[in-house]
Order: sequence, then C-alpha cells, then structure tokens
Amino acid sequence: MRLLVTRPQPDADETAARLEALGHTAIVEPLTTIAFRPQPHFETAPAAIAFTSSNGVRAAAKWPATAAWRGLPVFAVGAKTGAEARQAGFTDVRIAGGDLTGLVETIVEGFQPDTGRLMHVAGHDRSGDLEGELRAQGFDVATLEAYAAVSADAFGQETRDAISSGAVDGALFFSRRSAAIFADLIAEAGLEESAKKLAFYSISETAGEPLRRFGVVQIAAHPDAAGLIALIGR
Repeated sequence: MRLLVTRPQPDADETAARLEALGHTAIVEPLTTIAFRPQPHFETAPAAIAFTSSNGVRAAAKWPATAAWRGLPVFAVGAKTGAEARQAGFTDVRIAGGDLTGLVETIVEGFQPDTGRLMHVAGHDRSGDLEGELRAQGFDVATLEAYAAVSADAFGQETRDAISSGAVDGALFFSRRSAAIFADLIAEAGLEESAKKLAFYSISETAGEPLRRFGVVQIAAHPDAAGLIALIGR
C-alpha cells in the first residue's frame, strides 16, 4: 500500500521505515513541526516527572536543570516515551499502558501525594487533563508547556497530487491535532471526494474523530505505533 505518514519528525521517518520494511510505500507529510521551548522557571523542584509524549522528553532533555533530575521517578505514558526517557538518561522509568487513564493509574500506584510535586512535561495542545485528574486525588501537580506543534499551512505538492490522483491508499494519524489539520487542508484544497476514497488508520477513537466526515476510521487495538501499523492490510 501507498501510505501517508502525518506525524512530526523525527518520528515520521521512523514510522516510514517500519512501513517500508513491511513492503509498503510511505509518503512522509508531517502536518505539524515541533517547536521546543526554553527551560521555564521552576518555583518548586519536582519530586517526580510525568511525560505524555516523546517530544516532552526531548524538550526536557535540553534543559540544564534536568541533569539533577535524572534519578527521579519518571512516569511515561507508553513504551516509546519510556524508551525515549531512558535514552535521555532517566534511570527510574515507570511505563503506563499507552493512554492517559493508564498513566493516572501508574502514578497513583507508584507515587505518594505527600512525597512532593509531580511535574507534567507537556505540549501546548493536550488531549485529556492529567493535572486535573491527579489533583482530584490529592496530588500536587504542575504542568509545564515544553513544546508546541506548529500546524502546516498546506500539503506538499507530492501529497496533494497523490491524493488527487488516487495514488495514495491510506493515511496514518497519531494525534487528533494532525487529523484535524488534515481535514482542514483537505477542505481548503477541495479534495473532499478524493479523501473519501482513502483508508484512515487512527491511534485512538479521539484522534480519529475529525476524519469521520470522510468515512470509516479504523482504530488501533493498542494506542501506539505497533497497534496502528497492525491495522494496515486487514
């Protein structure tokens, strides 16, 4: 299959390589670009850190203060984020099941509220409210916006031509934000009818919601890249 990969770099190239190893052709079309923010001011040093994305880890790894935190308990939303945290030098990484609910459960089981502040390193655009859910259970949580995902303002010419001509079979979506951007760009380009011919693969129900105007959206059984790629060809 000829598949559109919409996630930002460097993850887009990694996903494309996995698809091509399975015999597919990947068109890499990141619909967001990650812009990292400088180290913020910390009123209170954290007693633990929660990461809900690999980009959060990449952002924090650039901060000078992080050198003193690498031995703290780190709670990662899923396996990829956990692997990124270990690669960044964090030594006590606890990995949740891949979604916000699982992350909350992992934190509640592995961290006591009276231990100190938990720092949630996040992007500007977030799905769910980790801080709110944990505060409701008595935790002291501070959310730091460590990066922003800047939207693409148009498709690249190769992608536009491929969608228009039917030369692309499907598209993969790892976030609701990318799916919403895709839907907007399709409308702006007048490609709605062409989009209805595509197969859509989404990492979650929430992420896939903006695509339902074009037809059926297949949802990964597990919210990670492996679960998403496993959908293809079914």
